[in-house]
Amino acid sequence: MAINIVKTPFTKMSFTPDIPSAALTAEEYNNGLNVESDLRSIKTVQGEKYILSSIPGDQIFNTAGFRTTANYQFVVANTGGDWYAVQGNIWVDANIANVKCQTVSITPTANYTPVPYTVDTPITDAWNGEILFINDSIHAPMYLLPTETQFRLYDVAYADQAAAPGNVYVWNYDVATSTANVGNIKVGDTVQAYSSLSAGFMRLYAAPNVGSILVAGNFTGVLANTTTLGNTGDVINYPTQLRWSQSFGLNSGPITWAPTVTNIANQLEVPVRGPLVDGFPHNGNFYICSYWDTCVLSPIAYQSTAAPVFGLKIINIGRGLLNENCWANADDVVYGLDARDIWVFNGGSFQSLGNQRVKDWFYGQLNQNHYSAVHMVNNTGKNQIEIYYPNQDSTGYCNRMLSYRYDLNIWNAPREVANAIHAVESPAWTLNVPNLVTRTIVYGRGGLQNSRLVEKDTGTIFVSNIGGSPILSLFERNNIGLTDSYSKKVQVHRILPEVNGTGNIDITIGGADSVGAPVVYKPTQTMTISTTNPYVQIDQNDARTISIKLEGNSAVGVWETTAVNWQVSVVEDLR
Repeated sequence: MAINIVKTPFTKMSFTPDIPSAALTAEEYNNGLNVESDLRSIKTVQGEKYILSSIPGDQIFNTAGFRTTANYQFVVANTGGDWYAVQGNIWVDANIANVKCQTVSITPTANYTPVPYTVDTPITDAWNGEILFINDSIHAPMYLLPTETQFRLYDVAYADQAAAPGNVYVWNYDVATSTANVGNIKVGDTVQAYSSLSAGFMRLYAAPNVGSILVAGNFTGVLANTTTLGNTGDVINYPTQLRWSQSFGLNSGPITWAPTVTNIANQLEVPVRGPLVDGFPHNGNFYICSYWDTCVLSPIAYQSTAAPVFGLKIINIGRGLLNENCWANADDVVYGLDARDIWVFNGGSFQSLGNQRVKDWFYGQLNQNHYSAVHMVNNTGKNQIEIYYPNQDSTGYCNRMLSYRYDLNIWNAPREVANAIHAVESPAWTLNVPNLVTRTIVYGRGGLQNSRLVEKDTGTIFVSNIGGSPILSLFERNNIGLTDSYSKKVQVHRILPEVNGTGNIDITIGGADSVGAPVVYKPTQTMTISTTNPYVQIDQNDARTISIKLEGNSAVGVWETTAVNWQVSVVEDLR
């Protein structure tokens, strides 16, 4: 019986669970965990480590940026509604219980009262140079100046404008007519419409020839005094309303959101189905998404500040965002996901990234009860978009990450993460100091009191358990054809994986008589990676299609394989 040598290279391998394994190309595989592809290999993902000190409470949101030129900082919220910023290795309370406004003598009419957050609380952020803007969908938007340890709140201040024009950061500018005598207010007087006004999201948009503006949408107002709008305390929703502020420059923010004849602030209704979810800038425009649809806000020519500055039109019916933070900019495109698919947007059209690849698998894995936890980040150091999501085993937090390598156009198998909340790109950290010539991803670990931040892609263990846990890795490919015809059967005698790394690798070989038959696996065998005998003996029964599993569970090393070499004999030919 002749022995044939067949080599299966692992070049640009893409995780493709949506199609039958018999239809996979040579560069696709159908099952995996904690492995990723490179140009010419499949390898175990790297581990993770805790950085900086413990953060008070239970983390719920994480953002990061340069608070000063050389001072890269994280700003984190906990479930109690408190905010903390890191100074060195120490977390400084950045709470806003004592709100400061840009005024000398005027007391804000509405102060910040911490309200507990949950994993479902929509929180969005924006950085303008060294200034951080936060919108938590409960309070008015707030901002943190570079050298301060307290947020400032865009406060209710309409009545103070006459006394201090230009000194009050106006957010809640709506007025109404009083229908009752309340204190010094008489029937027919102009009164503040809302005691509080909040938005579902807020983003920064650098508009060409206009300057930077803040854009917010999906408003909820609580009526102040009895007005023509309703009764005091009534909640009024404006789910498709969009507002934007006056323009401002780098390292600053808008003085007012109130539209006047001398600024470009304005508001309008967006013609989409359902509430506004989030928005993103791209190529000089700003795109506003509901769960279902997408509109574009674009600068238009104007002769004076009294004329409209932006035009609005719908550009796609059916593409939107699943929830806030489900998009990421990458070079000249934007990636995002909605309830329909994972998509890429080039400024002109939306294209599917998941169809016939990972779409059906992903939405089958996604825990429908906790979809609001899903978020996305661009890992520029690895040229990949990362989607953090809760699977069916999740209790509310993201416990898996699915990544797309946009430089290779491949999907990686899912990776385990430890209750990740709002992952952000960051320099890598050594001894509590950021290395500014590196890039990685850092996420907050939710569901745990006084936890720390987690830096991804470092080391050989996960932080899931006390003391860390080994990386359990799996690469599986079914229905491999080792002959030139489906009519032939083969027997596998020996397998030689071209593998690098440390420790051991577990190899399991299986076979089936047809592509539709269940795979029958032989007992798993262990091979030492550094050895003079880099193979395992199989002596498998006759099969038309072959399957392989490569697994590892080492806490001291990782494995990487570029190809598998098979020694096989044809035992049933075309006759």
